[in-house]
Amino acid sequence: MINIPSEVRYLSYAGIIPIFFGLIGSFELNFINDNLNIWFTNFAILFSALILSFLGGCLYIFQIILNSKFNKKDIFLSMMPSIWAAISLQLPMSCFLLAIGFLGTLEIERKISKTIKFPYWWFKMRFRLTTAMVILLLIMGFNV
Repeated sequence: MINIPSEVRYLSYAGIIPIFFGLIGSFELNFINDNLNIWFTNFAILFSALILSFLGGCLYIFQIILNSKFNKKDIFLSMMPSIWAAISLQLPMSCFLLAIGFLGTLEIERKISKTIKFPYWWFKMRFRLTTAMVILLLIMGFNV
């Protein structure tokens, strides 16, 4: 059984909280102020893009530090999540595009894992977090 370090687990799962509030805000519930609903939703979308960009930075660092050979293609792939996040914010249906970005990033990590060694707990944590993010973003995307 793979155990995720507790500090990493708690901080990582805490990153889902703003997205959950954004999901609630996207339903435009009457008992919550309209401005607060909009703020929650917008913040969740921006925060999702920030997390996706952060994952791109993680991949870049993994490539630079852990890869024994410098491969321009893999370095470029590791930069794609950040570029995708920035573009997604500028286009309609940003929630759906960000969800695709999270799935794509997981696939990039799987591909890169053939040449570098990730922490033993990385994929267990990433699969759980990616699943949660994609589900929340897809539901929110239908409401925005």
